[in-house]
Amino acid sequence: MSDSKLNRRTFLKGAAITASGAVLAACAPAATQAPAADATKAPEPTATTEAAPEPTAVQAPVIDPEAVSWWYGWGNLTAGIDKFVQTDVFKSTMGSTKFEYKGGVPGEALLTAIAAGTPPDGQSNIQGYPNMFTKGAVIAVNDLVATSKVVKKDDVIEQLWDSALIGDQMIGVPGIEGYLWWGLNVNSDFATKMGLDPQNLPLTWEEVLEWHKKETTFDDSGNLKTFGLDPWDAMAGETDFNMLSFGGMNWWDEKARKIDLNNDAMIQSLDVMCEFIKIAGPDKFAGVRGTEGMGTWGAAYNAGVQNMIIEGYWHPGETQIQKPEIAKFNVSTWAPVPASRKGKKIMATGAHFIQIFKDAKHKEGMFKFSESLFNDTFLDILFKEVGWIFGVKSWLAKVDPSVYPGLDFYIKAADQVDEWVIGRRCPLHNFVQTQFTELREKVYRGDMTSKEAAAEMQKRADDEWQAQGLS
Repeated sequence: MSDSKLNRRTFLKGAAITASGAVLAACAPAATQAPAADATKAPEPTATTEAAPEPTAVQAPVIDPEAVSWWYGWGNLTAGIDKFVQTDVFKSTMGSTKFEYKGGVPGEALLTAIAAGTPPDGQSNIQGYPNMFTKGAVIAVNDLVATSKVVKKDDVIEQLWDSALIGDQMIGVPGIEGYLWWGLNVNSDFATKMGLDPQNLPLTWEEVLEWHKKETTFDDSGNLKTFGLDPWDAMAGETDFNMLSFGGMNWWDEKARKIDLNNDAMIQSLDVMCEFIKIAGPDKFAGVRGTEGMGTWGAAYNAGVQNMIIEGYWHPGETQIQKPEIAKFNVSTWAPVPASRKGKKIMATGAHFIQIFKDAKHKEGMFKFSESLFNDTFLDILFKEVGWIFGVKSWLAKVDPSVYPGLDFYIKAADQVDEWVIGRRCPLHNFVQTQFTELREKVYRGDMTSKEAAAEMQKRADDEWQAQGLS
């Protein structure tokens, strides 16, 4: 995985940061064109790819006006797309249509293009989907999907399909990637060495905390050497998870358009999760995280320093591809809940989409490409090359979960969930995530109580809601 490009993990981490300020106009080098097709053969689609700017850049890549253009935020997706555009499925779908794709595109570059009236035809994983739709940048795709013989509601996991809807408007074509978001993944080798039984994984926060204590070790100088669980790494860092785990359901009431962060579930989650950091030591923990290659979102797990992580279904496959020597010990189970809720099986999901811009020059061509992603050929390539899944039921029935250690839990879990949440739906999701990150540190450092932090989160969210005129 290249650190110079946005991948799934860095994209999701970046989703917790609120972008602000003016969009700067800029330009970028022209796209590199693929060689022309042999004139003696029937025309074939041309696919081109170009290295995107660094994530801190605001340059918008130049678009070939004759090509269907798609930008996306994950660098590691390109390994799959590069192979897919060589297949007969892609070529038969796109025909002689030129197709241009760019991965690892930063949000600022997309906003620059939108502001200039020259966006790509479609985007995925770069900017928040609900915001792109509610601000009028992208179109509803209801009519396109209604006439499709490929994009079928009955063949997609219900919650994934529902995540594409705001009211009765479909904000994008679901696809690319999307399945189950939460599970506790454990390094069974390290657990065994610490005298723990990986055949009986912890299912409550009380049990996970005991594992964490045993797996947290220090060197002779007192520096943090290993730890069990960072309670806010990866998917556990989101307010959706903290609330549902402790029985609060969703903090965003979509029908009433109300935010509820100042409640018992949030307070309890802060009380419990801060204990994990206190055991490691806030400064010692920060020191590990500040070490190169040990930043959040899975890096310390891959390094064998962190030995439990709350992650989505993609973790087994990505870890196998990136760090097979760690992946072979990966085992998974349900994300923890308090002992008072023991046995509850909680889960979040949400699709990713290809959103089609209202200013797109090739709306039909972008939709045709979206349809091709429902084909088994694409889904097989994505699974093998990137480790990702999109929840097409007919395809899932054929998946071999033994390919990636720990994946079997996720494949079986979809039909066993007690409590679902469709994540990242609030218009202030990014803002709330930023406040949550700041305020929880104040709690574990003793500068605030959990009650004070929850109340302050609520106040900041209410103030921002008013400031943005969302009422």
